[in-house]
Amino acid sequence: MANLNRDNINQTRTILENAKSILIVLGQNPSYDAVASALSFYLSLSAAGKQISVVSPTEMTVGYNELIAVDKIGKTIGSDNGRNLIISFPYQEGSIEKVSYNIENDTFNLVIEPREGYPAITPEMMQYKYSGGSTDAIMTIGVNKLDDASNLFNANQNLFQEKPLINIDIETSNQNFGKINLIDESASSISELTASLISDMGLSMEPDIATNLLAGLTDKTDNYSSARVSASTFETAALLLKNGARNKQPRTKIAQNLPQFPQQTPSQKPFTFSKSPRPFVRQPQSPQPPQSNPQQPSQPFLSKGPQTQQKQVAGQTPSTRESGSPPETPPDWLKPKIYKGSTLL
Repeated sequence: MANLNRDNINQTRTILENAKSILIVLGQNPSYDAVASALSFYLSLSAAGKQISVVSPTEMTVGYNELIAVDKIGKTIGSDNGRNLIISFPYQEGSIEKVSYNIENDTFNLVIEPREGYPAITPEMMQYKYSGGSTDAIMTIGVNKLDDASNLFNANQNLFQEKPLINIDIETSNQNFGKINLIDESASSISELTASLISDMGLSMEPDIATNLLAGLTDKTDNYSSARVSASTFETAALLLKNGARNKQPRTKIAQNLPQFPQQTPSQKPFTFSKSPRPFVRQPQSPQPPQSNPQQPSQPFLSKGPQTQQKQVAGQTPSTRESGSPPETPPDWLKPKIYKGSTLL
């Protein structure tokens, strides 16, 4: 699936097969995609019996916590990746008179003599780290140039120069600093490229590995809406799902999918349902006798029925009816009425 030179893939397989200890390096502020790929290589190569270390100059935050094995990422190249002990302390120009050593009773003593007039060096000032050493191969994931590895590269330049360096990335801006450069500019994500490399080199693709890669792929492509998405992207997603990947909700979409409620101003009172709503009951109304106003002429209107409103019969007034008798219903009240002028026919 990856658009890579086959010889480079074979050389990478040979280096990884012969290496016992492999260092995986991330750059400053690595992307979610790059971290997912680095951890997938960590899991896959560990399953092959390799001693793997993953380091990043940037501390992992809560944004990466869904990735499997994210707790394995360190910030410095530890003693298992180097043999040279480095002792560091704050230094002021001209403050050191002499540095020497001696051996007494099988104990090595490093003597640092401060110059007269400068403060003494205390044990609290000391910092210790390792460089060089036991690493057999280095892989950089999503690192455009070695300076992006920040203090990891600056403190271990000899290590980066002496050991086989495999550079994995998808960006055109990559400086191709590795002994082997696996750069696929057509890939939608580093996770897509990593899935292809793991498959081509015959490494393990367990469900946890596939889950990390699917998460990185989905995040980098903005849930497959990126312009870099191609048919190979969907083929990779299908491969990962076949290998047991658990499809998680895209990290960048979680907040957008939460239900939105209108905000209320302080003057608005929230609407609540009564715990015991009162049932609606129509109250009976006593019939009201028809009223007439002798000062106003009666106006014609449409009758709604014999029990509601009654049309006044021509030639008959309320005074001609018997007192207390119900109003008479005209025989044509069900027939359609036609208005001409102000007279109802």
